[in-house]
Amino acid sequence: MRILIVDDHPLFREALGSLLERFYPGAAVFEVGSVEEAVGVLSQYADFDLIMLDVFLPGEAGAAGLALIQKKAQQTPVAIMSGADDAEIARKLIEHGARGYIAKSAGVGDVKNALHLILAGEIYISPSMLAEAKSRLPSDSGNHHPPTKPDSDEMPEMAGLTPRQREVFRLMAQGLPNKSIARKLNCSDGTVKLHVSAILRALHARNRTEAVQMASRREAA
Repeated sequence: MRILIVDDHPLFREALGSLLERFYPGAAVFEVGSVEEAVGVLSQYADFDLIMLDVFLPGEAGAAGLALIQKKAQQTPVAIMSGADDAEIARKLIEHGARGYIAKSAGVGDVKNALHLILAGEIYISPSMLAEAKSRLPSDSGNHHPPTKPDSDEMPEMAGLTPRQREVFRLMAQGLPNKSIARKLNCSDGTVKLHVSAILRALHARNRTEAVQMASRREAA
């Protein structure tokens, strides 16, 4: 496995590199401090399996920096890591092709789960941004109408979840176990477990039963 870290803070790069080597023993981890350096590495070395990109860098950064990297590594998933818990930035970068947005304040377990999901082809948004996301996610029409009867997707805590996580939640609400959900969504049991964990954190629920009960109470209100 080959991983490229793009971050302008050497200490953070070193710490993240050590963490990734712990997650993926035998992985070759490359570190650079700018998008320009990353483009150079991607031009000279074989394909990478994962790119970890800081959103704020000297020179090219943000969506423009992401675009340059994607041009050189079109098939490689890019995970954004940032110290800014900004739902709008996360939304924009994911719309531009990033596979996830991980807060630098995330714990080791959250980072590991996020990378497993991203490498499995899923999209990940750090739970620390869910509260902000509920008030900043765009609507299709720009007009805001009060809901007559909220469903699980309209719950404020669910607003920042990815479409796949909402699918998982709907199937959870139908009483399906993880194995059945995995079969319906054509993914692994482990991937479903990671989605369920993200949903429980978003709802501040202790278990899946409590999460479904919270949704039911809101629908009945």
